[in-house]
Amino acid sequence: WWEMFDDPALQDLTRTALANNYDVRLAVARVAEARAGVGVSRSFWLPQVGGTALFQREKLSRTSVNPPVPPGVSVVDSLAQFNFDLFWEIDLFGRLRNLTSAAQAEFFASQWGQRAVWATVVADVARAYFELRTLDRQLEIARSTLTSFQKSRRLVGLRHDRGLVSGEDVAQADALVHTAGGKIPDLERQIAQKENQICILLGTNPHPIQRGKTLAELVVRPLVPAGLPSALLERRPDIRQSEEVLIATNYRIGAARANFFPRILLTGLAGTQSVDLGRLFSGPSSIWNIGPTLTLPIFTSGFNYFTLQATHAQQQQALILYQFTVRQAFREVSDGLVAHKKFQEFRQEQEALVRSYQVYSQKATKRYKGGIDTFLGVLDADRQLFTAELDLAVVQQNQLLTLVQLYKALGGGWDTGEKSPDPAQSLSTPKTTGK
Repeated sequence: WWEMFDDPALQDLTRTALANNYDVRLAVARVAEARAGVGVSRSFWLPQVGGTALFQREKLSRTSVNPPVPPGVSVVDSLAQFNFDLFWEIDLFGRLRNLTSAAQAEFFASQWGQRAVWATVVADVARAYFELRTLDRQLEIARSTLTSFQKSRRLVGLRHDRGLVSGEDVAQADALVHTAGGKIPDLERQIAQKENQICILLGTNPHPIQRGKTLAELVVRPLVPAGLPSALLERRPDIRQSEEVLIATNYRIGAARANFFPRILLTGLAGTQSVDLGRLFSGPSSIWNIGPTLTLPIFTSGFNYFTLQATHAQQQQALILYQFTVRQAFREVSDGLVAHKKFQEFRQEQEALVRSYQVYSQKATKRYKGGIDTFLGVLDADRQLFTAELDLAVVQQNQLLTLVQLYKALGGGWDTGEKSPDPAQSLSTPKTTGK
């Protein structure tokens, strides 16, 4: 999207931010955590095998039993054991499957969340860059105006020295000079702070930011086509993220419901056990056992019931959030389209206003030099022209910012021929949406 402006400086800033921005790096780490969570859930589908090695030597009390242990009988004993343990839950009622599906949906949500962070970072960089170029343009206007006001001040000074004008005209000319001169250091401060803000977005220490196209060149670049389809909202990462969160809560309802049914566990043990360490691995020392275990929740003091109720409440929250996100998306698109259209009209009117004040200033200067009018007319014309030029730069900035707003609102721009890839393709297991 940002390449539409054909500004190499903006493109370099955007690429650097997508690689180094701290929010982007945090989002990548969250995706890695969610991916690992899917692996953890899947691991419970398979048998869990562990090993145990034990050796202990103990002495019994001779007087702890009745009759006491005779003096000739040893009360020192040894026990050595080495075995493998097996634990496997047979998922007859879908508890593990639902938990894994929920973890997978949360992984997809984290990937869409990462895309939302990308879109935010791109928008923030573009917004800050356009604001920086606006400040640059206002600084150019202020410096150019200051030079013009200084020339007028010298002219008024010469006329005053010859007795052609009063000291009031000199004071008015000084006021013009100070008006433009006072604006320059304030704009320089804002530029330095805006560059620092961009550096934070880039994940770097403060340094001067490279410039590209001027503000006027940027404004005339991309135009938003009419009749954009509402299907563009389907690729908004925040909507897709909310959808995946809703899917995850549905699966968790299924997992909570499965807690009301029996759980079948297959457990086993195989190894060796002996009181003589030297005979631990001999044939007669071998031991083993294997068999299923059935657990049935009879009375849990409402634990399973309230767990199910909590998952239903979480599902309702996710549904409400999803509905709100969709409504908010339509509002943002509508606001962006209206703002883009009206700021175009506003910019045209503001440009006409600047041209009118330029003519007004030229006429007032000629009338003053010809002795027809006082310097007050020149002062009023130049001051209003200065303000109008600064306002025009702000209007041009706002027109660019509406494009940034539309970029985010439409989930990545208004290009209808490009489909956003689905993060679900990154996992081999097919994604389902049932409970």
